Amino acid sequence: MIARAVWQKINGPVERVSRRNLEKCAGQTARRGGNSIKIRFLGTAAYEGVPALFCECDTCKKSLAAGGRNLRSRLQALVNDDLLLDFPPDTLWHTRRFGLDWTKIKTCLITHSHSDHFYPEDIQQLEPVYSHGDFFLHFYAGESGYRKLREMLNFAGAEKRIALSEVRGGDAFTAGGYDVLALPANHDPRSSPVFYAIGRDGKRLLYAHDTGVFPDSVWEILGGGPRFDLVSFDCTAGLGKWGDWREGHMTIRPALEMLQKMREAGLADCATVAVINHFSHNCGSTHDELAEAAREYGVTVAYDGFEVEF
Repeated sequence: MIARAVWQKINGPVERVSRRNLEKCAGQTARRGGNSIKIRFLGTAAYEGVPALFCECDTCKKSLAAGGRNLRSRLQALVNDDLLLDFPPDTLWHTRRFGLDWTKIKTCLITHSHSDHFYPEDIQQLEPVYSHGDFFLHFYAGESGYRKLREMLNFAGAEKRIALSEVRGGDAFTAGGYDVLALPANHDPRSSPVFYAIGRDGKRLLYAHDTGVFPDSVWEILGGGPRFDLVSFDCTAGLGKWGDWREGHMTIRPALEMLQKMREAGLADCATVAVINHFSHNCGSTHDELAEAAREYGVTVAYDGFEVEF
């Protein structure tokens, strides 16, 4: 496919990984050379947050009592201080907590139009009457998010503050100095869902939220590479206490299946950082419980403020 060809041309040759090499992954943490990419997970919860509003379930009570990493805001991440992933209603909170510098952030990739990932009402604060300074953001979103934001750009001079591009699964493009590949997500089709492969300076990450097990078209687009240095998988329903989730969202078992399939295809290896992320209080586990269970699988449980440089 054209998108795959463009992505491989941008990011170079594929390194194949054999099953024999995969068996050697346990305990290996070697980093690859070259320039690095940094990602900070600003928010790591699903729609409700943890603890959730109007909820007295055991998970919310235990998370509140334990505090720290057990408290989660809605999903958002920042790459290298200048590329934002999603724009949820907790963006203001993330700005205050983590000191986001909006003079540096110029690009935002939207995964889909559900309100916990895309809250365009707050984007209206770029109107000069609300914000003072030199700010500009270029948003990339699927058809649903594109339409919602377009309808709100009704203030004078909006084009000086905001740019908007529509993306579809399979599109390869450059955004803010990053090479981006939008991939079709297994999620509510009304929200025009995609997830993103992002690369720069020979480093690559896969940010796979919100999605169930990857559609066949994703594997066709990615083919046998390039290899990713970090992958972040949807794990909304946690350890699968109420059964495995494979459609729309995932539990840890399908997420691990995706990781194994990536390894077998040469898309990941033992140096790839594997993260699970995007948790609902309905998963029935606190962060501490998730982290303890995930250790045996060699994956990291994200928490608000978690940062990885690779």
